[in-house]
Amino acid sequence: MIFLPVFTRLPLKKEVLVLFSFQIGIISILEYIGVISFAVTGAFTAMHKKMDIFGVSVLAFTAACGGGILRDVIMDVGVPVFFSSYTTIALVMLSVLFVFIMPGLFYFRWVLVVLDAIGLSFFAVDAGIKAINQNYTFVQFVFVAVITAVGGGILRDILAQRVPVIFRRDIYALAAFAGVICMWFLYPIVGEGMAMNLGLVIIFFIRIISVYFDINLPVLKRI
Repeated sequence: MIFLPVFTRLPLKKEVLVLFSFQIGIISILEYIGVISFAVTGAFTAMHKKMDIFGVSVLAFTAACGGGILRDVIMDVGVPVFFSSYTTIALVMLSVLFVFIMPGLFYFRWVLVVLDAIGLSFFAVDAGIKAINQNYTFVQFVFVAVITAVGGGILRDILAQRVPVIFRRDIYALAAFAGVICMWFLYPIVGEGMAMNLGLVIIFFIRIISVYFDINLPVLKRI
């Protein structure tokens, strides 16, 4: 009797769910770093808005996991993988605790900018590589990578009652878009590892350089 691999016997939705959670437990190292970075920015945003401990925790979790949750819901893969990871929840709560212990550290603007750029780049590249391995089309690949990277920030800003950063002048989603596009075309040429590294560098430095030199997208003025 020939036994097929377990993966091939799973329904389509389960295949996608497994692919998006096959590395190191439920989420990969890239996602761990992204979770911590975005959880810290979410927690500090909530503290800046004078929310209580529950509000801080909710905003931290939303910032850290919102993009992945949006991705899983829109791609219809079932229960979002983040809800199955106790490690993710623990990392978010530890990040909240760290912000409570050392709040003064995050009043330096560049600390938040760097953390946000790290989360943006790591989430975009992690989701992009998984989408490539799943043989997604180009449009599906871009959508999955970008929504995972910016979705948490959008939900964080909405809950904090401010205009999401990607809808302002900042070069934010565009940085993720540029990085994953480069990764898509470099992947068959230089391989997975190099494509991931280049994608991370491109997204991170586009975001950092745009903030440092105050490079923004044009804003339409009222006629």
